[in-house]
Amino acid sequence: MKVNLRRRTRLLSVATTIGLCIASTSFANSAADKYPEKPIKIIVPFAAGGPVDTFARAIGQKMQEHWGQPVLVELRPGASTLIGTTALARSPADGYTLIISVSNHTTNPAMRSTMPYDTLQDFQPISLMARTPIVAYANPGFEANNLTELVALAKRQPNVISFGSAGTGSMTHLTAELLKQNTGIDIQHVVYKGGTPALMDTMAGHIPMTFATVGQAWEQYTSKKVKPLGISSEKRYPSMPNIPTFKEQGIDVVTTEWLGLLAPAGTPPDIVAKLNAEIRRIVALPGLGDRLSAMELVSSTPQELDAFIRSEMDRWTPLIRQLGIKVD
Repeated sequence: MKVNLRRRTRLLSVATTIGLCIASTSFANSAADKYPEKPIKIIVPFAAGGPVDTFARAIGQKMQEHWGQPVLVELRPGASTLIGTTALARSPADGYTLIISVSNHTTNPAMRSTMPYDTLQDFQPISLMARTPIVAYANPGFEANNLTELVALAKRQPNVISFGSAGTGSMTHLTAELLKQNTGIDIQHVVYKGGTPALMDTMAGHIPMTFATVGQAWEQYTSKKVKPLGISSEKRYPSMPNIPTFKEQGIDVVTTEWLGLLAPAGTPPDIVAKLNAEIRRIVALPGLGDRLSAMELVSSTPQELDAFIRSEMDRWTPLIRQLGIKVD
């Protein structure tokens, strides 16, 4: 009798566990089926008006049209994207708060003694969405007209030429550091709080040149307010076919700024899959690229974005530590 009672107790326990698992799975499936049933927020860790803000609003509009729920862009600039990314890490893992992340996400850990989150463990990758190379832009009156001439000028005048970037440890800064390392020149970094102020000072002649993404200086480039010296793409960039690459000019530097969509860690897999499918749909829409001609629209699986983030950390961490770049 006691044996049968123990057996019934075990069977009841197993049945309860199975029932809970089925209920949990049913709830997750139900949540994914209903998603989204309220507004979605996309955090942009930059100020208004920049290329990431523009991109976020274009993507958000398409999501809103397709799903019939408002998609709100929330600007959380500051601390090399740390402020906005920290806000995401502390948000509920329900798919209703997302962030457009860029290369700072992979370089920040190497530049800081402490981090408010774990770059690899606290986030769920959704999809890569876009990428764009870096351009060396100069004031139209600058003596050099390409990178070959810049290198020759910098070697004749060491420690004289200065350049701006979007900030310490940004992809624009690191591209310049790779150029210096590859060619042996010594040009001086002038730190700005963002790419726009550096671009404005380049146009005004306060500094001779700056490094910026294609989108950061698209209007200034097309209106010839700055002149390009070279672009960091592997091959000539479709929207700027007349600009020679770094590699064409004998400088083995290929870099890219990227945009990826992240959610908090623990976001249900079915919702991750639904968001991933939506990003794939959007970046494939005809005509969307015309609005974002400065960027190459792409997509990936969540696993591919995770692997890419890890590879970027592996690439840039040694250089950052070698150069002693710190922001705290």
